[in-house]
Amino acid sequence: MTIFIVIPMLLMTLVSAFADGWKTGEVLDVSAIRSVVISGDASSIKISTKPEEPYRAETRGRRDGWFSRWYSSWFFNGCQDQSRMQIEGTKLRIAVASSKWFDLSDCSPEVLANIPPGGAVRVDQQAVMARFDGDFASLGLAAKAADITLQGHVSSVSIDSAAVRAHLVYDRLTADETVAVIAYSIDSYFDFGKDVPVDYTVTAKASLIDSARPSVAGAKPVVTIKAEYARTTIR
Repeated sequence: MTIFIVIPMLLMTLVSAFADGWKTGEVLDVSAIRSVVISGDASSIKISTKPEEPYRAETRGRRDGWFSRWYSSWFFNGCQDQSRMQIEGTKLRIAVASSKWFDLSDCSPEVLANIPPGGAVRVDQQAVMARFDGDFASLGLAAKAADITLQGHVSSVSIDSAAVRAHLVYDRLTADETVAVIAYSIDSYFDFGKDVPVDYTVTAKASLIDSARPSVAGAKPVVTIKAEYARTTIR
């Protein structure tokens, strides 16, 4: 009989210790945040740096799939958010977690945040679809599959992924921009503005480069791509 009492108590202790300090299903004030680190399961990420809007971060579940439209009419269990957030000084850590397995309709985790301009973002997930709007110091992504969109400015971009789709449009340049990509296959589009000299290098077994301008050694921005297969457009 004793073992049946001890085991549940031990499990509750472990869960409590693991969850200590983490926030689930809450909206956090991130006005003092300078960096964001996201890990865990695959997710959709949207991060902006809009000074006219509150600096807030939240995670949530978005139901999709064939049964998503009528699922809530038949079942009471919603698309519950299992992700967790924690603030450590000026760093926001987000651990993304998928909802229940074997659900009739997929519950896709989402990360939504508006942080102060000039912050750094690091993503380490198996798969990620991410959109960044605004001004960032750096973006680092490591994944098996990544779909990244940027509208704004970032000084340093580092991507390491088997399959990559990248669409980066810069609103302004400060002559310190670097983009480095290591991938098996990549489909990318980079827009730095009209008549901007770019130092770009694409090393691949098979590549297609669409650019009306030649590479200018020593110029900034610098774009470096290493892949097996690469299709790159530079504007």
